[in-house]
Amino acid sequence: MHPTFTRAASEGFDTNVLVALCDWTLYAAYARSHSSADVFAVLDEFYVLSERIVEASGGLVLKFMGDAALIVFPRDLADDGITTLLGLKGATDRWFESRGMPNRLHVNAHFGPVTLGPMGHKRALDVIGDTVNITATLGAKTFGLTAQAFRCLTPEHRKLFHRFTPPVLYLAEPAR
Repeated sequence: MHPTFTRAASEGFDTNVLVALCDWTLYAAYARSHSSADVFAVLDEFYVLSERIVEASGGLVLKFMGDAALIVFPRDLADDGITTLLGLKGATDRWFESRGMPNRLHVNAHFGPVTLGPMGHKRALDVIGDTVNITATLGAKTFGLTAQAFRCLTPEHRKLFHRFTPPVLYLAEPAR
């Protein structure tokens, strides 16, 4: 386990991390059309796949929330984290295909300050802060990262991404 996570397991502290939130497309439709036991079994496979890939590179899956996973990487593993997240997306998408599922994995990543530490009576490691909130609201449909996450990467890893600038939109002040 990375020293950042070892320290966080015993005490909460402020740090900067790469935060990723991954979730499935079409999950609600899948869950509605299958028994809860089937959904449980498929999610368990996804959880095992995700943990194996993320933890092998020094990251940590903090928690699963149904079809979503909250993942963190320490600052010094930002390049490895992005490479791992791209690998997780590819492996999960192939896993969906092998099961005949039309789902895909969305990945959103942001870098910034958080408080990382144990919470609750079970003392489970968690992460709190605006960085997590921003990650949760990114809305990329495939794999997206913020400028803050992009700036953490080495020039070699930056070449994996293309900047997308949406068109400027002007809104009228609503009538009163």
